Amino acid sequence: MLCNPKAFWSGSAVLCYQKRYVAQMTQTPGSLETFIYFHSFMKHRRSKRVLSENVIKRMKEPAAQQPTTTPSPPAAPASPLQRPVPPLFEPITSFPPPPPPLVEPVAPPAPPQSATESVTAPPPQPPVEKPKVEPVPESKPVPPSPAASVADEEALRKKIADELYKDLKQERAKVEQELQAWAEAEKARASAQAHAEAKSQVHGEVSRLLSEQRAAVQESLQQAFIRERIAAEDEKLRAHLLAKQVEAKEADLKKQDAFYREQVARLEERSSQFYKVTTENFHKAADQVNAKFRRYEAYPVCADLQEQILTCYKENVGKTLHCSNIAARYLQCVNDAKQNKLKTGG
Repeated sequence: MLCNPKAFWSGSAVLCYQKRYVAQMTQTPGSLETFIYFHSFMKHRRSKRVLSENVIKRMKEPAAQQPTTTPSPPAAPASPLQRPVPPLFEPITSFPPPPPPLVEPVAPPAPPQSATESVTAPPPQPPVEKPKVEPVPESKPVPPSPAASVADEEALRKKIADELYKDLKQERAKVEQELQAWAEAEKARASAQAHAEAKSQVHGEVSRLLSEQRAAVQESLQQAFIRERIAAEDEKLRAHLLAKQVEAKEADLKKQDAFYREQVARLEERSSQFYKVTTENFHKAADQVNAKFRRYEAYPVCADLQEQILTCYKENVGKTLHCSNIAARYLQCVNDAKQNKLKTGG
């Protein structure tokens, strides 16, 4: 709903803004107090406007009722609000345009039906109290001159217009400040609410991640425990199997050891028998040889020259020519011994 900002203080504009704020407040949760305050302010503004118009009429009434001849005293004090007096001048209906309207905040989700119903039915407006008019004391009025009355009327009109303009300006500034404060409060509340929601969302996400990680760690620990238990059982079965294999191998080795011991015993027995037989055969052959051949003694030939040659060779290692004389004599001695044995036949 859009309203004309140039006619902000007119009746249609006030009604338009009131309807728009009613629609806004009913759609914004937590804004009921703001709407009630705005509604009471608008009622006060309307009553003050009516009072200002009455004051203007009251101040214009004496100038309109001045007689052309001698003035007569008033018969009885009557309320100037009840006399139909034609206005001497056009009432002020145009004022400087107000500042541009505030940016409308984004409306959050609508509240429940009960809140809407309670907001759309504002309380009845209190009756506007009419200003008390004090009785004017009877005095003989002095007829003012027409030029002075016109000047006073112009000055009064200007003064009233200035005062009304100042009042309207102050009230408009006050309303703008209040609306700005309300907007800032709503913005702060929305920011705090968003911060709280984000914090709760982050807390929930962290809790979810922690629970998932805890579940994953527990599952991994359980799987590791199962793997360790399976590995321990496998090791136990493998050790049992190896023990059985070792026992079987030891039994086989014992059998082989017994078999080899038996074979060694048999070989030792056969070897002893063979040694005994060969020893007996050797002794028999030795006896036969001794019986067949005669024993005789033999002495070395040229033993002294042989000893001299050995001594010379030991003393002159690598110098065989030094011992050539002894060798020649030894050969001559050996040949002489051979000739002697051939001659004697022995």
